[in-house]
Amino acid sequence: MASHLRRAAERPAGRLRISPKDVRAALGVLGPCTWAELVGHLRPPRGGASRALKKILEALVDNGEVVLGRRGGYRLNDAERVRGLVEAGGDGSRLRANDGRVLRIRAGERVRPGDQVTALAQDGWAKALRIVEPSPAPVVGVLSAGSKRRYAEILGPDKRRIDLADPTTARAGAVVELRLVATADGGLEGRVTRVVEAANEAALAAQALLAAHGVPRTWSFDARTLAVLATVATGSSVPEGRRDLRALPFATIDGADARDYDDAVFAEPRPRGGWRLVVAIADVAHYVRPGTALDRDARERGNSIYLPDRVVPMLPEALSNGICSLLPDQDRLVVVCDMRVSAQGRVTGYDFAEAVMRSRARLTYDAVDEFLRGGSAIGDPAVAQSLLALDAVRQAFRRRRAERGALDFDANETRVRLRDGRPVAVERVCRNNAHLLIEEAMIAANVAAARHLEQGVGNGGAASPPVYRVHEPPAADKLEALAWALRLVGEKLPDGRLAPDALMDVCRRARAKSSWPGWIWDAIVLRSLALARYETRRLGHFGLALPAYAHFTSPIRRYADLLIHRMIKGVPLAADEADAVATHTSMTERRAEEVERGVDSWLKCVLAEARTSETCAGTVAAVTSFGLFVELDDLGVQGLLHVSGLGRDYYEHLPQSMSLVASRSGARFTLGDRLQVVIREVSVATGRIDLALQGAPIGRRRGRRR
Repeated sequence: MASHLRRAAERPAGRLRISPKDVRAALGVLGPCTWAELVGHLRPPRGGASRALKKILEALVDNGEVVLGRRGGYRLNDAERVRGLVEAGGDGSRLRANDGRVLRIRAGERVRPGDQVTALAQDGWAKALRIVEPSPAPVVGVLSAGSKRRYAEILGPDKRRIDLADPTTARAGAVVELRLVATADGGLEGRVTRVVEAANEAALAAQALLAAHGVPRTWSFDARTLAVLATVATGSSVPEGRRDLRALPFATIDGADARDYDDAVFAEPRPRGGWRLVVAIADVAHYVRPGTALDRDARERGNSIYLPDRVVPMLPEALSNGICSLLPDQDRLVVVCDMRVSAQGRVTGYDFAEAVMRSRARLTYDAVDEFLRGGSAIGDPAVAQSLLALDAVRQAFRRRRAERGALDFDANETRVRLRDGRPVAVERVCRNNAHLLIEEAMIAANVAAARHLEQGVGNGGAASPPVYRVHEPPAADKLEALAWALRLVGEKLPDGRLAPDALMDVCRRARAKSSWPGWIWDAIVLRSLALARYETRRLGHFGLALPAYAHFTSPIRRYADLLIHRMIKGVPLAADEADAVATHTSMTERRAEEVERGVDSWLKCVLAEARTSETCAGTVAAVTSFGLFVELDDLGVQGLLHVSGLGRDYYEHLPQSMSLVASRSGARFTLGDRLQVVIREVSVATGRIDLALQGAPIGRRRGRRR
């Protein structure tokens, strides 16, 4: 915010050093004035000082302190100025002003909870002007050496450069924690408080990104105590009021490296057709009671975070990997959704109950898929028969899914393989029928949970609408890129309100006509979609083409699911509390995704760094006015091929054709093009990879804006 004003003031090469304070003072004296009048008042020499004045004025307009009129005149913003403390609210950041008012802060403001700021107040909103006293909470950054002074590139959601206030012996490239301090002219500087060190690259990436995003990593003493007490054995008898389902051949199906198992499944044919499908979910709500220290810590975390070398669990491991995990051959308390499924894949009935079950087998996706393909056998015949019934249910559910028009994409997923904590390769992740089997069973149970609560079965018989998992239809402005892509192959989006089945149909036709790989179409569509979130309003799930949906099946790793379990058990939840939990868990889910993506990118960039100056094959995944984003085949990560790396020609961006076209030679670069590129430079921690076109002379970056 204010730091870029200070940097702009330091740039002039003339005699006068202009500051934002000078500009504010001049506007205070002159009142509304033109650029010429302001220059005449300040009298900067031509050249650097004049350009710096222009940059400062533009920055003041950007942050709202100065208003630019329709006729080009400048004036100070006459909105009320307030001072207060930034807080984290249930619906985002807010400013608690010194006079007691609470004002909302729009997303994108570069302030943190704990910052003391001055701001413009208008219509219940606050626009931060400058940070008077930064939050004492540290930030995490990567040290770099500039031409004049050292700075740190901040990691996490607040990506910016912070100059160092003091010298440090830490080397360039070191990951450090900094405490921010305010400068006299309203900028920010950082003081290094410690260097983040770790035993290996994966650990360093994890520690840096977890700290940068403020993820809690310690448990309170009371929470640890409650977790230990919860591990006391339940005994061999069935607790009163619970169904005894230990005779059913349940099995868990997870990845080979999974350590917490929160769902088990069983299916069998029904005498008159169709199937009985039982989904058993760990009864976390039995152990984590509302309002306890354990509950408060779990809610703060919101969900578990899965990284290549570790898991940051929502619950202490005594619960997540212990008494709550559905380990084989051990009695476990569960909440079951017992469903009746027709031959057409419709759930014709269901009921929820607290029960005791015992898993017969801990199976992996690959082992189940091989069995279903007629490969290796399953040791327990009853489990094997259940798997065959489950696969038949999957096929019926998949047919029903296609009928209702749910979106169905093959994600272009990869994972980094580690050796002793260091990345050695990137592997493609392929989903098989076992993944789909579990996915469809969980979707059916989640739909049933939403219906169950809507019908007033939970909460002692009173209507208790759930905290829904919602996915709204895409906004019109988000569909522009998809519309352009479709027009390139002679297709167009249907008129009126877009339905998921219509979207799938037009994308299928476009794929058939296009030479682009399928994952590019998937990426374009996914970028056009809204983000799924938690809500107390019944807004439906566009992606699954469902009117109501809730998360019930993963209470070990998602707080929203734990909440649904409590509601099914009849635990009341006030409306304002439900709203607060929905907003908070949506935030923690985004936070977890950003950490997971950040660590994945870090480790892939380590592999890319080892190949600096090498030539790699890739596909143009996105086209912008400043260059091409190229997905590298062997690394599963994208790098930027800036226009300066395309040669010495001048390139024009044509968004409708998703291409860059050279003005002199006519060379064209388009989405989906296959290229040979050279890795020029890699910034591991910040995830940047700079590329150049193989054999192209390096041109100068364009000076003018588009």
